[in-house]
Amino acid sequence: MKAVVLAAGRGERLRSSTPKPLVRLFGVALIDRVIENLRSAGVSEIVVVCSHPEVERHVAGRARVVRNEHVERGGGYSLLLGARALRGEGFLLVMSDHVFEREILTRLIASRPECTTLCTDSALEGRDVEEATKALVDSGVVVDLGKQIRRFNALDTGVFYCTPEVLEVAESFRGRFSVTDVMLKLAQDGRLRALDVTGCYWRDIDTREDLRQAERELLERLVKPSDGYVSRYINRKLSVPLSRVLVGTPVTPNAISVFSFLLCVASGVGFALSKPLLGGVLAQVSSVIDGCDGEVARLRGRASSFGAYFDSLLDRYGDMVVIAGMIAASPAQNWIPGVLAIAGCYSISYTSAKHELYRIPVSSAGRLMQRDMRLFLIFLGGVLGAVYQTLLVLAVLANAVALLRLYQAKGGGRSEGGEAEGKGEGA
Repeated sequence: MKAVVLAAGRGERLRSSTPKPLVRLFGVALIDRVIENLRSAGVSEIVVVCSHPEVERHVAGRARVVRNEHVERGGGYSLLLGARALRGEGFLLVMSDHVFEREILTRLIASRPECTTLCTDSALEGRDVEEATKALVDSGVVVDLGKQIRRFNALDTGVFYCTPEVLEVAESFRGRFSVTDVMLKLAQDGRLRALDVTGCYWRDIDTREDLRQAERELLERLVKPSDGYVSRYINRKLSVPLSRVLVGTPVTPNAISVFSFLLCVASGVGFALSKPLLGGVLAQVSSVIDGCDGEVARLRGRASSFGAYFDSLLDRYGDMVVIAGMIAASPAQNWIPGVLAIAGCYSISYTSAKHELYRIPVSSAGRLMQRDMRLFLIFLGGVLGAVYQTLLVLAVLANAVALLRLYQAKGGGRSEGGEAEGKGEGA
């Protein structure tokens, strides 16, 4: 898959001395976010159409640059140049001044479009509808498009899949024309389909207020539906403000993951030295910091599967080190509940991965013993000096929840039998 990024706009409304594509959101240039999303979605070749030498230098080595020497002809002319550069092949079309999540591209590519397609959002509430490009969609086909249309039921997200016919239509225009002009002509001929991506995040950045609103919205979206109870109501209230500070520093998400792990090691040492209060506090601090790595990555628009994998692996080792320290505080008394607690914690992690793999929903009860809750229980146990009792609670509850998830999987899995399980293990 190939892509064209339109980055020739001047962006006077932003009132910035920096070219609009290079305006920064949480320390990352808008165009860098777009390129990162395209690369992460599997795009093999990126063409950036720009007019400013500074933008050209900025993307050098990461994209092929096409210079637009006639910016006065509008965004449609930039589209024409980008389509020509790809010699009439199908391609993704995105705007350098739009902030959007990778899921929009993933859905568009997964839909395997056979005609020109516009990603639309039917959630109109909370949007600046007056400024947005609006679309009227009927049975999956865009029948009208524009900022001034009166009848509409969706918004243009600025993400398209373009077939070679886009080049043909763009070449028919003379003078100044826009991307919307090109797409409207296709819509009038019944050749523009809509892909509903409602629920995915996107925002067009035209003004300073748009930039501030994008910051607020991205911070709000750090709270995930999959968050455990402790993460949602305690940890995020501490980690989000901290991440807001860290995102403006050179600190990387992977470095935060390592620091969180080291806090777990320190917690385990504290328990082993019979200092449960220290061990418990450090475990909870580690839990809070553990949320910052993913938050910083998402705020920068650079979340990666490797980062998530690395963090998850360190979390497993961190859990083991903390509980091993609790066992070491009194080995003769603590080793049995400690071993069972370790088994339960790993079973929770394992069943979480399996539920995600087989798309089996996890009930509210099944979320009770996620990592945030386990570390919070260890924190309480450390504060109360009840190490043995905490290990017992972890052993019982973690294994009980793992068995509950197994029961839920029996009725919610996509496949049955040993053969399906074998395939799951190899996936």
